[in-house]
Formats: sequence, structure tokens, C-alpha cells
Amino acid sequence: MSTRVYVTGIGLLTPIGNTWEEFSESLRAGSNGFRTIPYFDTAAFPFQQGAIIPEFPADFLTLAADHPEWETAEHYGVHCASVALADAGMSVDALDPFRTAVVVASSNAGVETNHAHAEKKLSGQATRGSTVVRTPATVTAAIRRTLGVRGPQAAVSTACAAGSNSVGMAYDFIRAGRADVAIAGGAEPFSMLSYSGFTLLKSLTRTTVRPFDEGRDGTGLGEAACMFVLESAESAIARGATVYGEVCGYGLSDDAYHATAPDPSGAGAVLAITQCLADAGLRPEDVDYINAHGTGTRYNDAMELTALSRVFGPDLTRIPISSTKPLHGHTLSCAGSLEMLVCLAALGGGFVPGNAGTREPMHEFPGLNLPIASFEAAGMTVAISNSFGFGGNNTCIALRRVGRGE
Repeated sequence: MSTRVYVTGIGLLTPIGNTWEEFSESLRAGSNGFRTIPYFDTAAFPFQQGAIIPEFPADFLTLAADHPEWETAEHYGVHCASVALADAGMSVDALDPFRTAVVVASSNAGVETNHAHAEKKLSGQATRGSTVVRTPATVTAAIRRTLGVRGPQAAVSTACAAGSNSVGMAYDFIRAGRADVAIAGGAEPFSMLSYSGFTLLKSLTRTTVRPFDEGRDGTGLGEAACMFVLESAESAIARGATVYGEVCGYGLSDDAYHATAPDPSGAGAVLAITQCLADAGLRPEDVDYINAHGTGTRYNDAMELTALSRVFGPDLTRIPISSTKPLHGHTLSCAGSLEMLVCLAALGGGFVPGNAGTREPMHEFPGLNLPIASFEAAGMTVAISNSFGFGGNNTCIALRRVGRGE
């Protein structure tokens, strides 16, 4: 069996587009998805904006109306999984239920139910002794029940690295022969819990997200869902599927350093990136684009450029590095999935997205290729996407453009 794993279907809901074409064009244009947060009163917060999905497709609204018992994350996940399958040209009936994996990342799934129950208890409306426990695993479960699949499954909640971990785990399932097809990605609704937490940590910007900028002052949160259909190269080629690209490498590690702060030496990030390159059989000189985690926070951005400098050395000045969080926000557990989509769009469309909020690149890393605006870059073949999360979780995914007939 081939170890090559192709991406053949995509389903997305994002602040800058709900289709592949809309999303790609927004990246090229540098479209900003930040808006007034409609879900709760933000008057007491120093920053009142988030990257919000502005509108939803009709079939999503129908799904949500048909399943009022589900949380927002479940609506997001099931919708995007169904769209991804249709995009891949697969019907549910054609899937082998025992050879189809589902791996979904979420941080805030379960929060809506648990929050509502806590409010009832505080107001004395909850039944004495009642308890409600809902977890991020509900999204994976909802997708599996809806599609009727029984293969390998996992719910991933490794903070802001989870979206990449979900794809990496699905990639491993297929390479190991445990599954023929996998649905993988992230589903992250906007949450007052996360918004409040990032505010208390003083991690949110008061102005705009400025990755790798000398004056960066924090990140901005967003909501999104992004699901992929992954399958073996043989399967994709045999059925004449459209191929968006190849997942060709995966690395993961942990800093074991601090609950929220990254290890400033970048040691954990270096390990994840070097593992990914080795897994893909790539050398630093083979990489054409780096989609950085680039949150716009003081510590993360300095750590990431330190790690990249350690891995790529002199080659780093050649490779364009950008973070697209100024456009779609930091979508937490969905970030890695959404930014893998950025890499596929860049490779397939022959362009590099810019660091939209950056004006004065960090002085301590002179000479790096940190474009502000997007630019055309035909002929790119390989991109990597970094994701780093609280608790020192680090992941790196390598993507390769697949030529016609491969």
C-alpha cells in the first residue's frame, strides 16, 4: 500500500469565505474578517472585535434547525464533514464504515451546554443534584452518527495545535493501513470563555493583529470549521478524484516548559519541525513557503522565528513566512486545519499570502522574508504549517502540490 495521502475534499465555514474559491480570493486580497462580536456583550472588554463568520449557507441553517439538541460546534463539524465528502465525490453509502476514520479537533465544544447548566445552578433553576458533562468528543460523535461510520476515531483537544494534530493523526491512520478514508479537521465556535481567558492573560490585541511586527501587542480570536477528506493516493487516482494536495509529513512535540508560555529557546518547535521534514523526506532547501503560527503576541512570535532560524539557517531568508491570523483570526483548535487550507490554497493558486497587519518587522530577525501583502509565486511545490498551543503543544504539517496525473 502506498504511504502517500491525498486531500480530495474540503468543507469550510470561515470569517473570510465558506467555499474554496471565496477563501482563496480573500487570502489574495487580504480581506479582513474581524467584526463586532454579536454573541455577548463586550462593553467591559478592552477589545470588542473577533473574526466572525458573517453568513451561513442555506443547508447549514437547515441542519441547525433540524438538530436543536446539538451545540454550535456539532453543527459546524457535521456541516463541513458533509460538504467535504460531497466535494470529494463520495457518497455516504459508498463508504466502508469500518475503514473510514473521523478525527476532529475542538476546544470549545461542550462549553455552551456546560455554561448554560452553570447559569441555571447559580440562579437556582437547576434540579438539585443534577449534573451535565459535555466534552469536545461530541463533535466527533455527531459526525460518526450522522455518517454511520465505525472506523478509527479520536477527539483532539491539544489547544491551538489540535487542528494540525487531527490531520496528522488521520494521516497516520491511513499510512498505517488502519483506514482507507479519513475525515479530519477542526470545529471551533466563538466562546466567551476563551475570549475572557485570553483577555485575562493579556494576550488579546487592543488594535489589530500584527504578526512578527516590532509593535505587536496580542492576537485576535476567531471562529471557524474546516474539514478535509484524506485518502490513499491509490484510491484517489483510481476514482479520478480532484486532488488539492498531499499531506506528506507530520511532526509533533511538547515543550514541557509552562502552562501558557512557549519555551523561548524554541526547542519543542524545532523538534516538531525537524520531525515533520524528516517524515516527509524534505530538506530545508525544499520548502517554498512557511505558514507560521504567528499569533502576534510578544513571546510566541519571537519563539517561532528563533525556532525557524535554528531549523533553516541561511535558507530562511529565501523562504516567505506569513501568518494569516490578521484575516481570519486565531481560531484556536481549528487554527492548524484552517492554516493547512491556507497552504493548499497558496500551492494550488501560486501565490503567497501576506502578513496583513505587519508594518515594521521585528528588529532582532533582520533580512527575513516577511511579506506584508500577498504576491504571485508560481511554481511552489512544498509548504509547511506550524501550530503551537498552550501547554507547549507543537505540531508541523508538510503539504506538497500534486501535479496532474500523479
